[in-house]
Amino acid sequence: MKYFISFVFLILICAGCSSKEDKIKEIWKDLHFVNPSGEQVKPEFWSQKKSVLYFGFSHCPDMCPLALTNFGRASLILGEKAKNFQFVFISLDPERDSPSTLKNYIQMFPGKQLTAVSPDLETMNHLINLFGLVRKKSNDTEKYMIDHSNFIYVLDKDLSSLGNFPGGTSANVLATKLREMEIP
Repeated sequence: MKYFISFVFLILICAGCSSKEDKIKEIWKDLHFVNPSGEQVKPEFWSQKKSVLYFGFSHCPDMCPLALTNFGRASLILGEKAKNFQFVFISLDPERDSPSTLKNYIQMFPGKQLTAVSPDLETMNHLINLFGLVRKKSNDTEKYMIDHSNFIYVLDKDLSSLGNFPGGTSANVLATKLREMEIP
């Protein structure tokens, strides 16, 4: 009986996990992003490669530049395997992060695998709920900051979660973990 209850509990936990991933897949189809060229990101973009995501903003003084530097370095460490991933910076500040701002911002980081997208307000609200993100403006002046979550998320081509890491994860560790995710 003890094993049966444990088995049923495990099934319920797994069922809860897959329903969250199913929810992400269903909602993701209706999300709207603009890339640094000012074009809408097509839904197919997300199914071309595994996605390594970081949510932040271009005026961030510390966490975002560190995460994006490590993204770029990890892509360089991965070498040829980097082509299997798309490193995506998703803005939490679409008010200031225009396509041209994002285009200039991502050019400051190493590697050529990094892209940036800016969501519309409805999409941002969905992302906050889907990933449990924290996003809060620190004041209402023009020079506001945004307090935000600091995690790297990895999704496969089907938008299933492969894992997440603290935003300060080093490039070496990130590259190692991504390389492990390449193993079938």
